[in-house]
Amino acid sequence: MRRMGRWIGGFALILATTCLMGFAAPSALAGSRQPDVYRHQMLAATNDSRLIHHKGRLSLDDRMSALAERHSAQMAKAGYLFHTSNVGAYLSDTPWHAWGENIGYMPGGNVSDLQKAFMRSPVHRDNILNGAFRHVAIGTVYQGGTLWVTVFFYG
Repeated sequence: MRRMGRWIGGFALILATTCLMGFAAPSALAGSRQPDVYRHQMLAATNDSRLIHHKGRLSLDDRMSALAERHSAQMAKAGYLFHTSNVGAYLSDTPWHAWGENIGYMPGGNVSDLQKAFMRSPVHRDNILNGAFRHVAIGTVYQGGTLWVTVFFYG
């Protein structure tokens, strides 16, 4: 597992984790309407980055996105970024062989700027462009003028 944190462009703090082993998830949490807008913007930005680099689109996993949203809400409440602690709990009912996680926040809630920051970071970029990943879960929370994002990649 790799971890990296840094300020990028003075606006976004982002961390990434990549793992290539198996584990296994709590029940889903229902999402609200507002995060859906940011979730779909983040999915579009991620898939746009993949298509530019000749990678296939990722399909959105709604059940896992509810879990990612819960994680984003926990980070927003705590006021800092942290990775999920039990990957196995999230993927218990899902076949997979590769897992990655990008987390970040962006004051003002600009998804495009957060995606640019992810793509400028080698570890985050690796997760976004990893050909082993076929699915993505995205959880977003906009709180206090800041967008908090958790992106789970798996395949």
